[in-house]
Amino acid sequence: MVLSAPAKVNLGLWVGRKRPDGYHEIATIIAPTELADTVNVGRARSGIEVTCDSTEVPSGPANLAHKAAEAFFRTARVNDGCRIRIRKRIPVGGGLGGGSSNAATVLAGLNLIFGKPLCPRRLRLIGASLGSDVPALLAGGPCIVRGRGEKLRRIRLPGLDLLLCLPGFAVPTAWAYAELDRRRGTGQGLTRPVVSPKILRAAIKRDEPDKVAAQLRNSFEPVVFRRHPALGLAKELLLRHGALAASLSGSGSTVYGLARAKGWKDPMAALARNGFHCVRTRTR
Repeated sequence: MVLSAPAKVNLGLWVGRKRPDGYHEIATIIAPTELADTVNVGRARSGIEVTCDSTEVPSGPANLAHKAAEAFFRTARVNDGCRIRIRKRIPVGGGLGGGSSNAATVLAGLNLIFGKPLCPRRLRLIGASLGSDVPALLAGGPCIVRGRGEKLRRIRLPGLDLLLCLPGFAVPTAWAYAELDRRRGTGQGLTRPVVSPKILRAAIKRDEPDKVAAQLRNSFEPVVFRRHPALGLAKELLLRHGALAASLSGSGSTVYGLARAKGWKDPMAALARNGFHCVRTRTR
């Protein structure tokens, strides 16, 4: 099977305090995009083989797609194997969920190949054990996500035209969470969740930048922009050139802008002068 593994953007991301289990409470809208990796999944007599065309991504057991296949075979009690080929288009470490999407796609693909031995709920439980974004990327459309990523609900959103600003470096997720916790130890940075699909839809429809910006608030921006001022500059340039709103996706490093139907000046040249590669895409 040849499958599409979409990148995601976080349309707003609230991060709460660390829970006793070591995870953080989150509230976010996860929207898949047309930017995607290609994942080939084939049946084999035994074993799991994972290869990738990117040197930035591990092949073999260290790859999250390999872990997904292992978990599928163990849970479904299937004794066969598989071969997985990944063609990367999603930047690695950019907050766009490439590894999680590959894992979700492998789970869904294997379930189809082997006759759907697992129900959607079982697949989501496996996904939650692999990463916080995996259950939402299994859902196949925009979701509002809470808890540590395991509580989700499909929602309706209009298709959104996006400009992704890719700086060419990654922001380690573990560092971002640790720095956020450190700041909060000094009494800074703990906000209240504002994620509401209903308010976001209405604000986009009415072209209300302030209300859209409030919905796209990302708890990581203060710590990530302080460490990487260029990312804050990317957001500023997007807004200066007429984006309806702009935000960091996940813990970064990708910054995206929502294009407007009118009054949108192409910011790609200005962003390129500041070292950003830009990709146009659209939410699914």
